[in-house]
Amino acid sequence: MTKNDIYLEMRRRICLLDYQPGTRLNERELAMEFGISRTPMRDVLQKLEHNGLISSQHGHGTIVTSVDLKSMRDIYIVRMRLMDAMGDSTPAPRNPAVLDEMRDLEARCDAMLHNHDKREFARVLLRLHKILHGLTTNAVLEVINDTLFYQSARFWFLLLDRVDMRVQVEDLKDEIRMLRRSLEIGDVKLTASIHKTYLRVVVSRLDAIQEEGGVLFEAE
Repeated sequence: MTKNDIYLEMRRRICLLDYQPGTRLNERELAMEFGISRTPMRDVLQKLEHNGLISSQHGHGTIVTSVDLKSMRDIYIVRMRLMDAMGDSTPAPRNPAVLDEMRDLEARCDAMLHNHDKREFARVLLRLHKILHGLTTNAVLEVINDTLFYQSARFWFLLLDRVDMRVQVEDLKDEIRMLRRSLEIGDVKLTASIHKTYLRVVVSRLDAIQEEGGVLFEAE
């Protein structure tokens, strides 16, 4: 595996809560697991830290960062603004295969209405992000949006313990269906606007949790 492959795998584990907030990561053990020396493993951890997913603390080692409601709300507000930028950016060439992927995601949502699989919900969100991520040629926007998405991705696992998952799945399916229809007519600006609307819904839910004095996760 390359350093980038290991970085992506580590990021995936953090976002799917395989490494929960507060988890201590051991550089030596990780290097052994991935079959690399500690120097490239250290580079991977530094990149994860740069992107806000872990934190190196003197005397405490490397720790997966916690989820803070205020910070999460701030991230979603910025992501909403990035959708405005996406709508104004030059779109990438149309890829007909994307529509088939969107239909597959809709079908996976249908299955979740019955099995309430939280991990599958997260996987669908990750795949949807990758699709939306590929709709623009604005490289700066891509980097910022990707970083903020993965900083906030863990939020959904935690939120699903507090809300009716069926409602969340139905909302996600509705969004995917609307996004697919906008892509069918090739209107990326409309696509960005639709996604921005659903991000706004998340902000509203965060506000409701905040008003209740709730927290998503308390690190040990």
